[in-house]
Order: sequence, then C-alpha cells, then structure tokens
Amino acid sequence: LFVDDLNMPSKEKYGAQPPIEILRQLLDQGGWYDLKDKDRPFCHILDYNFISAMGPPGGGRTFITPRITRHLNLVSFTNFDDDTLKRIFNNILHWYFGNNNFPADIVKLENKLVTGTLEIYQKAMEELRPTPMKSHYLFNLRDFSKVILGICMSDKDRVNEVDQMIRLWMHEVWRVFADRLVSDEDKLVLFDHIKEIVRKTFGVKFDTVFARLDNNGDGKVDRLDEIRGLMFTDLMSAAQVKNYYEEVTDFSKLQESVESSLGNYNMLSDKPMDLVLFSFAVEHLLIIGRILKQPGGNALLIGVGGSGRQSLTRLAAHIKEYHVKQIEITKNYGKTEWRDDLKLLLKNAGGKGNPTVFLFTDSQIKEESFVEDINTLLNSGEVPNLFAPDEKAEIMEMVRASARSEGKAPDGTPSQLFGYFVERVKKMLHIVMCFSPIGEALRTRIRMFPSLVNCCTIDWFSA
Repeated sequence: LFVDDLNMPSKEKYGAQPPIEILRQLLDQGGWYDLKDKDRPFCHILDYNFISAMGPPGGGRTFITPRITRHLNLVSFTNFDDDTLKRIFNNILHWYFGNNNFPADIVKLENKLVTGTLEIYQKAMEELRPTPMKSHYLFNLRDFSKVILGICMSDKDRVNEVDQMIRLWMHEVWRVFADRLVSDEDKLVLFDHIKEIVRKTFGVKFDTVFARLDNNGDGKVDRLDEIRGLMFTDLMSAAQVKNYYEEVTDFSKLQESVESSLGNYNMLSDKPMDLVLFSFAVEHLLIIGRILKQPGGNALLIGVGGSGRQSLTRLAAHIKEYHVKQIEITKNYGKTEWRDDLKLLLKNAGGKGNPTVFLFTDSQIKEESFVEDINTLLNSGEVPNLFAPDEKAEIMEMVRASARSEGKAPDGTPSQLFGYFVERVKKMLHIVMCFSPIGEALRTRIRMFPSLVNCCTIDWFSA
C-alpha cells in the first residue's frame, strides 16, 4: 500500500487529520470495521507493506502526528548536490546534441549551459522568495529541467551558432523564471544575474550577443522592454511539415503569420474571436504556444478578466491543431457531472491519443474538490478511483493496439495497459488554468494544492 503526500490532509477542528487516523487504525489494529458485515464486523488486512511519501511541512503540508510515525521507519532524502545535477543534465544535452548532429561549437557549450542554469536556479531560490503577495515564487528541479527541455526543442538548422544558442538559453530561462514575476524590480534582479552569468560563465559580452535587441541605439541592452524583443517560437512554421523552434528576427512577419492563423480560426470556428494582436498579445501567444509544444506542458495563466488568457489559449491550440475542451457550468453542475467530464477528457487524450487542451478557469470552480482533482491530475496523470472496473476494461481495449505497437505492454496485462494509458495522458493532455490574482483565493489554492505551481509553467499577465 503506497500513500503519497501523507501530510496533505488538512487538520480538523481539534487538530486531528481523519485520513491519517484511518491509516493509523490499519497500522495499530491490523484492519478496519465493516458495519455491513454483521457476523464479522472487523476486517483484518493481511500480508501488506505500508509505504508513504511526503514533502517537508510548509505551505499546504502539515506536521503529521507521532501516533503514526511511531509505526514507520523514516528515510530522509537530501537535495542533489551541484555535481550530481550537472552530471544529470550534461548527459541529457550531450545525448541531444550528439543525436541531432549539432556543430562542435554548440556541443562544447553543454557544460556552460547547465552551469549557467544551475546558477540562475540557485539565485532564484535565494533572492526571489515567496511572500504573501508573491506566494507563487516557488522554484524546484522541474523548473531547471524545463530550461534544458526548452533548449532540446532547438534544431541544428536554425540554431547553429554559439551566439544563437546563448540567446536561446536566456529565452528559456526568461520564460521559466521571469514570466511568473509580478514586478519589474524582481525581473531586473534576475536580468542582472543573467548578464553576469553570460559574461562570467559563457565568456562573452552580453551587449554584443544581444545587440539586435538594442532599440534605442545606445549600444547597450539593459532595459526590460528590450528583452521582450527576444522571442523563439515554432508558430511561424506551423503550416510546414517540420516545425522549427527558431528565433524571431522579423516581428512583422510573425504578426502576419499569427493574424493569418486567427483568420483561419474564425473561418472554422462557430465562435469567432475579434482579437487585436498587438505586441503584448503576440508575446503571450508565443509563451502559451511554447508550453503546449512540450510533452505534458501545463500552464497557470494569472491575470484579471479580459486580459485575453482564454482567447490566446484557444488560438495557440488551434495553431498546434489540438482539441480544446472546457466544462460548461450549469445550475445543477456538481461532482458527478465533473467526474463524467474528466472521464471523457482522459479517454480522449489517453485512450484515443488526441493532443488535448483542457481550459479551466477559476469561475468554474463550484467546489474546491474540482481543484483537488486537477492537482492530482497534474501530479500523477490520473484521478484516483475515477473509473469503474468496466470502464477500466474499456480503456485497456482502447490502448491495447497502440501499447503493443510501441512495445510498452509486452505481456498485455491490465497493469501494463493502464500504466500506458496514464503515461499517454501525461504526454497528450495539456491543462491550462486561468486564475485571477485578485483576493485571497489564488494564494489559498497555491498553498493548499502545490502542483498548481510545481507542475505548471506560470505566465503572469501584466503589461
């Protein structure tokens, strides 16, 4: 029996955590009471091993009672040291550059790319700490890996010079770390660290490498509005056979491309969007498109109503040719309808293998259990006890042929087939949440449901 996030249950009025107390009864008494069985009311559980996992107390996680820890052997995992992180991500870049025949000059950069990312990651955790107003300033190894994954979206035909790779590295760092920052002061702190790392780690002059972004002719790139001109995207080649993740050097060409895509969307959709794609909208469109390009890329878009979060998500999904699903809230919409919608969503993404975007807004949260299910889905790719046994059997038949062709279920056992289904959900389903920063609701949900930050790329919609 494996229980993850053991310290997630909130405490009730008297300080107890009922789910943990139920587990403790199993460890104390060896089973549970079953009131339906009048002859043998106590059900003994035999031949089991209990294993659990939890994060350090803090945020939505609490301290667990000594009444349960006395039954357990505690094992603590320390953070990876710098050498271990460098070895992990160096091997990933070495494999990617080697398999895709990048030039030797680019291959030589792999150690510098990883070292620079590690320094940014450490500086972000040290200096950009969460506060009540910035509760989403939480960084973990997933953010580190997102930068490396972003670099691995490049192509040797488009990124074949050292300066281009350095610009790509900064773009990925900016997308992962800076897009969540709420103030220009915080962005400038990160910007200063990036400039220092480019000089110290890469051994080049920042203003020379990024000279194209200088828009006031002073020979320096030192303002945030200049950095906003640094864009990489594959939306310009969306209509081609191969989508190149490339640097945007001609903004007018990019704008023409996305406006053409918007016109195409309006012709095909029964709900056309009357959008003006000015530079702010195009910038966020590229950010969302970058997230959707990554396998299992999920987004948390934070901004006030009317800022274009949903419209830009629909347009980005249309350009990628992904299906967009959104629940329809009615007066009688409740937990049953929500679970039915989730079943259809997971069957479409994991069963049929269709790339799907699930668009979810805070105005659709009729019950907080909806967010709890989203939190679990982000973390593990499934919602516990969602499917009945007959529905699981149907899912296994849906994925059997694909699993066999990919060699993922050699024996065709139920556990292998369902594991393949969950794996495909993680890959094909993109959850995009649109939340408002106004009030206490966002801070409370981030504290109670850590996966909203840990498993998502955050984009803060500010001018």
